[in-house]
Amino acid sequence: MHDHDFDEIELLKWPKPLPAAWRLEEAEPAADFALAFNVTESGESRGCCQSVLAGRSELRDAYPVSAHDQVISVSDDAAAGSIQLVAEELMRRDRECRRLVIAAAEGDVQEIARAEQAGFRYVIDVDLWDRSVSLLVAEPMWVLEESRNIDVVPTT
Repeated sequence: MHDHDFDEIELLKWPKPLPAAWRLEEAEPAADFALAFNVTESGESRGCCQSVLAGRSELRDAYPVSAHDQVISVSDDAAAGSIQLVAEELMRRDRECRRLVIAAAEGDVQEIARAEQAGFRYVIDVDLWDRSVSLLVAEPMWVLEESRNIDVVPTT
């Protein structure tokens, strides 16, 4: 591999768009969450995802949180497509969101794989006060493009 080949590596390849049979409906969020979505495919439930700003979550001290970062909590029965659809909706609603985060139980290979199928990528394991989690993130394309240009530093 040549040094310049690194510039061509896709940091995140978002999954293909879901068919129109996938739909989300806003629901009543549980305590400590701001938004909740029930997801269906052809009328069949595919789980629920809830979100909250990272600064208001238990992850606020786990990594350098941006003001618009959101943490997504995923129901046990949520399909990868549900996570993808909710992530796309959250990014559409807040164009300043730099990062969506899922905190999977550390070592939960199935939960990590499900998030990765939805377009998230593993970043790091962190210790919370009561457990260890693996952080997975999804970032909009403008953030990924910005990170590719690390050699270009603004001078003004």
